[in-house]
Amino acid sequence: MSQPINIRLFELVLGVSLGIMLGHFSAIPMPDSRLIYLSISLVLIISYLLSFYLNPKLWWICRIWFFTLWIALGCLHFTWSRALPDSASAELDQHPLKAKDLSGEKATHLNAVVIKHRLKPWGQTTRYMAHYYQKNSHKPTRIVLLCRDTTLIQLLGPDKTLWTNSSPKIIERNKNPGGFDQKSYYYSQGIEFAMTLSANQVYCWRLHPLSLRAKAQKINTKLAQYWRDAAISAQAQALALAIILGQTQDLTIEVKSQFASAGALHVLALSGLHVGLVVLLLQWLLRPLKALPFGIKIQAVILLVLLWSYAFICGLSPSITRAVCMFSIWQIAQIIGRPVSGSNSVLLCLILLLWWSPYWLFSVGFQLSFSAVMALTYLPSRLKKIWRPQNRIYRYFIQLSTVGAAAQIGVGPLSIYYFHQFPLMFWLSNLIVLPLMTPLLILGLSNTMGSLITDIPNIFFELWDELLHVILKAVVWIASHEHMLLKDLNLNQYTLWSYYAIALLLWWGLQHPWVPRKIVFRTFLPYLCCILLAGYISKTLWRRDPVPQLTILHRFDNTRLIVHAPEGFKELFRGKNKMNPDGSDWSRHYGVKLKAEKPLPTVMTFDGLPVIVVDSTGVYPPVNNGIVLLRANANIHFEKLVN
Repeated sequence: MSQPINIRLFELVLGVSLGIMLGHFSAIPMPDSRLIYLSISLVLIISYLLSFYLNPKLWWICRIWFFTLWIALGCLHFTWSRALPDSASAELDQHPLKAKDLSGEKATHLNAVVIKHRLKPWGQTTRYMAHYYQKNSHKPTRIVLLCRDTTLIQLLGPDKTLWTNSSPKIIERNKNPGGFDQKSYYYSQGIEFAMTLSANQVYCWRLHPLSLRAKAQKINTKLAQYWRDAAISAQAQALALAIILGQTQDLTIEVKSQFASAGALHVLALSGLHVGLVVLLLQWLLRPLKALPFGIKIQAVILLVLLWSYAFICGLSPSITRAVCMFSIWQIAQIIGRPVSGSNSVLLCLILLLWWSPYWLFSVGFQLSFSAVMALTYLPSRLKKIWRPQNRIYRYFIQLSTVGAAAQIGVGPLSIYYFHQFPLMFWLSNLIVLPLMTPLLILGLSNTMGSLITDIPNIFFELWDELLHVILKAVVWIASHEHMLLKDLNLNQYTLWSYYAIALLLWWGLQHPWVPRKIVFRTFLPYLCCILLAGYISKTLWRRDPVPQLTILHRFDNTRLIVHAPEGFKELFRGKNKMNPDGSDWSRHYGVKLKAEKPLPTVMTFDGLPVIVVDSTGVYPPVNNGIVLLRANANIHFEKLVN
């Protein structure tokens, strides 16, 4: 019999998650000291213990009180982590401003920017996560440091402290409805401010000791250089850096689009798939150790060390750290002699990671990882009990299909909500790509680690290149079936939450050690569905956002107008890029289908008023009492235009 789910651990995870969301969506003031943790914890725990021992019959009141405890602590931990003090402030006070001068000028009231680690670049913009210290302040502000100055980029790194008189700015939300929201993206990493620097804004800098993650990224960069020097194509180099070392900045948009259309985008991002393949390989290599006394524990210890070494050379990225943390819990359970089930290990890993970084709850990668893993810990094992083919080859492909389907059940709604598409050919990608990933990853890691010791013959890199081209051909062939890729899908937030509320209830109820399954389906599930349906009706009746009658969208020399005409909403455009996604984002946000797409005229009428579009030519007709829309750096005489 499989190990049942730990109900106390499930309540802990659910309570802390609800507390983090409460702290995120409500304006709760930040606590000034961790003494608040201690006081609230002691009050709630003591009251819980007293109520339990004085009257054991009221156990359900104790459970509710205990659940309230974790909600309160999760909320406090999230709000307090927004301004977490750092010991580096004391170190900065001990060092005067003596470093290399970059601008040749003297400055007053300089503030320190301590670079922590590198983020993935966006185009030509280099990004770093940094701590910003104001003068006489010991509480740093987490910021994203943006730089396009090639002179300064050469000096930036995780081992630098910069002094500048520039100040960070609050990251603004995307003003285009339904578009990419960089504020939410950075917020999931605990960052609310951004600073853009150039060489003439930095007055001095100095080195400071590298953090563990900075050391990992430095080694990751050094290993990447071996692949850049290899005698293989540029496309193979970019894919090697992504699959082996997690560096995706060299991947082209075309390659990413092909893997996304084929439902194999997870191959390009270091995640639980890569860690799982590494674990299977290491377990096979360390299998002879089981014959020794305490061989299982020795194998677990060695596997634990090698797993974190693998995470270290991958730069300790958040995705690889989460996956290694989950597998580490299984190995630690083997060492202490208390094996843990997949569901309980997921819950334990989830609470540890949320307590380490509560912002991760709002990260897209975090949500996709754990929704997929939670589905994989339950669905394949239950299907295996129902049907298990006798033929090994047939059983292998059935298991691959089952794993792929279970993962899509977990991440499908999230993929539709965030990326607005769903690949129907994901099962074929799993059958073709996943079996080839094992030798590809083994050969890639062997070439990478072997390059540290000696010069690897080009034949091994060429062999890796040939194997990769087989995968690429399969991905391109699958992606060519465009009719099997559902695009422009829309899923509102309430529907998404409802889906995962029902899925979480079933995941909890079907593994509960004391609640019968009949009660789950006959009582809990109908009540939850009624509550969600009532909430949806209430939301539809009383909180319906009106659709604007005229919307102006502008980005990168591309202007679009969405107007409400008698025949429906029309999209009028003028610019170089006709495939600008702003119109489709607007359409998905308001749930309105655009009837037509036409060029934007110079003069048009809306609601009885003339609308004049003036571009870089500066030519406009003599129309009175109209609306003037300026685009493409219109060269006009403003007083003449008004007159």
